[in-house]
Amino acid sequence: MAYNLVIVESPAKCSKIAGFLGAGYKVIATMGHIRALEEELDAIGLSRDFEPKYRFLTKEKARAIKEIKDAASSAKAVYLAADDDREGEAIAYSVCALLKLNPSVTPRAVFHEITKDAVCKAVAEPRLLDMNKVYAQQGRAMLDMMVGFTISPLLWKHVTSGLSAGRCQTPALRLVWEREEAIRHFKAASSWRIAGSWSSGSGSVPFPAALLDELEDEESALNYLENHSASDDSGIVLTAVTRPWSESPPAPLITSTLQQQASALFRSNPKNTMQSAQRLYEGGHITYMRTDSAVLSEEAVAAAKEEVKKKYGEAFVGSGTALQAKEKKKGAGRPKKAEAAADAKPKAQEAHEAIRPTHFEIVELPTTEDWNSYDRRIYKLIWLRAMQSVMAAALGEKRTVQFQLAGDEDAEFKWEATWRRTTFEGWHKADTKETVVVEDDAEGSADDAAEASWSAAAQLAPGTKLTWTALEANPHKTKSQPRFNEATLVRELESQGIGRPSTFASLIATILDKNYVEKKDIPGVTATVKRYWLETHSWPPKSEEKQMKTGEEKGKLTPTGLGSSVIEFALKHFPDLFDYSFTASMESRLDKIAAGQEPWKLVLKDTWSSYKERYEKLKIVASSGGGGSGEANDRRRELGEGLIAIQTKKGPLLLREDPNGDKDATQFFGWPAGVSLSVLTLEDAKQFIGAKAEAEAFGYHEGAPMKKRSGPYGPYIEWKELKIPYKVGEAITVADIVGRIEAKEKAVAGGHSVGPFEIRSGPYGLYMFKKDAIKKNFVSVPEGVDVGALTVAAATALFQAGLQSKARSKQFKNNIKQAKEV
Repeated sequence: MAYNLVIVESPAKCSKIAGFLGAGYKVIATMGHIRALEEELDAIGLSRDFEPKYRFLTKEKARAIKEIKDAASSAKAVYLAADDDREGEAIAYSVCALLKLNPSVTPRAVFHEITKDAVCKAVAEPRLLDMNKVYAQQGRAMLDMMVGFTISPLLWKHVTSGLSAGRCQTPALRLVWEREEAIRHFKAASSWRIAGSWSSGSGSVPFPAALLDELEDEESALNYLENHSASDDSGIVLTAVTRPWSESPPAPLITSTLQQQASALFRSNPKNTMQSAQRLYEGGHITYMRTDSAVLSEEAVAAAKEEVKKKYGEAFVGSGTALQAKEKKKGAGRPKKAEAAADAKPKAQEAHEAIRPTHFEIVELPTTEDWNSYDRRIYKLIWLRAMQSVMAAALGEKRTVQFQLAGDEDAEFKWEATWRRTTFEGWHKADTKETVVVEDDAEGSADDAAEASWSAAAQLAPGTKLTWTALEANPHKTKSQPRFNEATLVRELESQGIGRPSTFASLIATILDKNYVEKKDIPGVTATVKRYWLETHSWPPKSEEKQMKTGEEKGKLTPTGLGSSVIEFALKHFPDLFDYSFTASMESRLDKIAAGQEPWKLVLKDTWSSYKERYEKLKIVASSGGGGSGEANDRRRELGEGLIAIQTKKGPLLLREDPNGDKDATQFFGWPAGVSLSVLTLEDAKQFIGAKAEAEAFGYHEGAPMKKRSGPYGPYIEWKELKIPYKVGEAITVADIVGRIEAKEKAVAGGHSVGPFEIRSGPYGLYMFKKDAIKKNFVSVPEGVDVGALTVAAATALFQAGLQSKARSKQFKNNIKQAKEV
């Protein structure tokens, strides 16, 4: 029987969409792209006026291609229902090419949510293929191939093999590298802050205040405290002002802000977040998750407002419309930077509606459906933010009092105290810890003042006399900008116009996978500082020394030595190609192509002509093996005193070769974080080696040093030829390790036999196997087992338990692999 064939991208959608459409329709999936540019530079047609060469993915997508052909042969009509973005438009065009359909007449069904109404309407009212979007996607793919397939081979020759560059990937790396360089060269400025507790009289509520201007040094701070230590010293209120404040609700989530929020709230990487959103979309619970538009449709606004009205009351319903959601006052409310970025820059991909639930009455995902805990958290976040976006603004008052101390009239030393209170909760009525995030460089809203405190503040008027009950002076140092985490890097990529929100996750994953960037904790630096305080009107002040740690950061992105070498080469030879403004302008031009405002080949021609000459010159130099002393392609630098820096596939390496040529005696020291091969000096190298030796020193046993090391399986202590593993965070002593060394030495000495089993020591601890087995299975012996006291029965039980553990581990890895393939 003939049927209407609907072709979507993901197989997860098929059954749900087929159920909506009913009999007479068949739904199948392309499983993503079925056609791609040939994997060679010639595919983009540098010598053919940029006529591309494509190939169908007949090996990679053989099953999907066969299914599409077979199903189409019996169909009376074909509907192209790939996602409504440039990639989806290109996939739909690829299906036309595969089936030899005319793209100018083949129906294109578009929906942004997988609900019965949306799907049935899309099929009943199809549009035609948008070739401008197809050209924009094709132009992007060819640009990416042009940059990647020309610059990457130069990196292989001039830096080391296996490296890659990318039109958006390399600027993303540059952001992380430049931030690290700024931190490395940052010089902190010191100052002193004066604060105190004040009262307007006996029985009044004391309040904190601070001197508005910081003092430049410790001497100035002590002089100020001494000048105001007299018992008759008082302050006079100069101004007392109460002003209303208003906090607009946060915008509904878009692709980039969803990634930022999930990263900051749930410590999840952008890739996992987008996978979760994809599942929720395919399950019919949210709208399309790749969008730049913070606008809700009028229907969605009405539905959300109705839910707000039922849940919180009429007063909490906002007065804004769907279009006004896009025009929120920048910086209003707590969600500051992330929300502003969505509107401040040109869009990197065509706009859809914001990400929202398809049914606002569904507050939590149904327990009858099989969703993991992370999917449920992501859905709740999307639901809450969409709801809050149509709620009323929060309202309140802020009172600011400024005063001056006697004796300070001739100087500009003013004190200030502030109070804040909420008079109407507004959208905060629905606020939870899973809705908004205060960014690293943003100030959060102050806590509301207690009623008694606010009442006391309201009594303060110009001329009111104040006395202090305590004064204190604390040292302060300015901070550098924080390093990026995944959330703030996404925000910066969007702000700079680098890539599309749908590509942010893959960009970050790429620079991490390539070992150009690593995610780690920064320990910070601890210094001893002194604070002073007065509790009575007498001199001298009390003081105490305390430890102040600066620069500590958790889970931050830092460039590796390899990443630094890559970006330095790229910026030395192609600074314009990897300039932020150039990358952003390419995105803008691709937007124009998608809108039919620019020929798609022009951007390719302009880009190629801008660096063709430099590329061909470096290509000749690389082919001839030249480059000259001091060039970026030098992979070995002799620093002096026997120290040598070399470039390896995994990054730069510092070593000292044996003067007699004994390769086994070569000393390897690793490499200082974030430093490229070209900039390391002899002094830097010696300082790094000294600091590393100090950090690794653990103790001695039998006259030989024990050193802390870190390997692929965790930390361990190295002593002579032995490696003694220990757990991260484990409190180990020299005696502990000596005991483990002695146990290992006993096992190493010819091994230890228990019945049919042999127990030996390996690099990561004791292991056992059956001596007479043809195919030997090796099983780890748990730490703490006394091998000398093992019976045959106990050894057999230990061996069987180890085999079962290995089997479970193997099954788990297979499950993960299958999940990734799906």
